[in-house]
Amino acid sequence: MMTPEKSDDAFGYLFFRNFVFIVVLGVVLVVGGHIALAWSNLLPEPPFTGTRCINEKFPVLRDAPLGDRTMLAVGSSATWRNLDNATLERRLAGARPYNAATCYLQINQTAFLTEFLLPRMPRVDTVLVVVAPRDFESCASSQAAFFDPALTDAYLAGSVPAWLPYVSGFRARYLAREVAARLSRAPPTPEQTAHYDELGSSILTQRQAWLPPFSIDVTCYASLSRLEAIVARHGARLVVATLPVMAAWRAAEDPDDTNVERWMQDMRSSLQRADSLLIDGRRLDWDEGDFADPVHVLYPAHRKLTRFYADIMARPWQNQRRIGSPSASIAR
Repeated sequence: MMTPEKSDDAFGYLFFRNFVFIVVLGVVLVVGGHIALAWSNLLPEPPFTGTRCINEKFPVLRDAPLGDRTMLAVGSSATWRNLDNATLERRLAGARPYNAATCYLQINQTAFLTEFLLPRMPRVDTVLVVVAPRDFESCASSQAAFFDPALTDAYLAGSVPAWLPYVSGFRARYLAREVAARLSRAPPTPEQTAHYDELGSSILTQRQAWLPPFSIDVTCYASLSRLEAIVARHGARLVVATLPVMAAWRAAEDPDDTNVERWMQDMRSSLQRADSLLIDGRRLDWDEGDFADPVHVLYPAHRKLTRFYADIMARPWQNQRRIGSPSASIAR
């Protein structure tokens, strides 16, 4: 007859055995599932975050020539989808740009990404950020660190295998959503038909009906000041550029231009270094038909926009118009 002590031991052994079996089975299913998706060309980008267009940037950065770049373009899709790197190289002597921007970032997240990237880019002397009001909508401090810097640093350095983020950051919902999207026969979205270049930019080729509301979180201006300080500590210059204003968006959100003007003034007040530059995109003569939406221009109009930025950046900064002191230079 089994004593109570032996019964408890048997139950404990059975529980432990079943627990180990379930864990091993789970690992086998997860790993096997990822391998099957990879073989089927359905495996999405590593899940550093829950957002595809952010995740897709990190494998690109892993292979990018960051070490010899002298200009870092960084920020939200306002930077990612509006710059022509070849134009920057042609118009700015000695410039070797790389567009490390991604999507949906707020300005505090741009500061976080910039601080993460600059140590990997020792030759950078200019940081270019294209912004729209949407970059200043919400700057909750809890959302600033939008990826794990330790894991991502190891991934970019190649010191961990490329499959590790799939395991350490396993996101079942993200995986299911992205696989379903790849299996879908829906018409391609504007993002899916974007024109990519070898230096990180991704320009839209289709218009999209989207008029984002004007909404500003005033705490975002402190994040802009922090971004400026991060760039200065690296020994580089910060250039912040805005876009032309789409007429349809202006009619809906800023008919008297007071919203954008106040936003510009507040950004100007937040930039304290004399060599920082704020470029006002409203001064560029722009064809309404060259907008994809209020935040993005259509391919190939991004070349004209980049020429406008580059020609202002090429001026000696002492000759760029100063509005107030000690706030940043502003190019009109």
